[in-house]
Amino acid sequence: MHADDHTVAEIAAVVPALEVVAGYSAALAAGDAQQMATRLAPEFRLDWVHGDAFENQPLSREETNQFWPSWLAGFPEMDYEVTRTVAGETVCVVQWTFTGVHAAPLKPPIFDPPLNATNRVIRLRGVSIYDVAGGLIQRETTYLDLATLMVELGVRP
Repeated sequence: MHADDHTVAEIAAVVPALEVVAGYSAALAAGDAQQMATRLAPEFRLDWVHGDAFENQPLSREETNQFWPSWLAGFPEMDYEVTRTVAGETVCVVQWTFTGVHAAPLKPPIFDPPLNATNRVIRLRGVSIYDVAGGLIQRETTYLDLATLMVELGVRP
């Protein structure tokens, strides 16, 4: 199937999901957790795929809205770059790179007790899959290498 085989309606159906995710990604790149929150459905879930599939439950919208401000505060100097996006009618897949200086404590809900600033530069790549409906993100499933992140932060077992 070629691009010109798609109807205008099929192409237009992709735009809203892509626009919602693009806005969310732009807010993350700007370090604006409040703008990120405006794009989340009330029943939103954030699934970090880096731990035990049975032990690690997805975060609720409320938990997610606590996570991002804490993360962004820990990395006041950061860059979030989208390197690839694949969009469908209700799903967007985003490949990204996060680079930041760990210049402030990472507090709960990320680390409890807080992880003091290390001033280390971290760089990690990941992939996030966004399920979008009704102009809002319903679910984000994020794949990243947690072990590399912990090493870069200097976390010891």
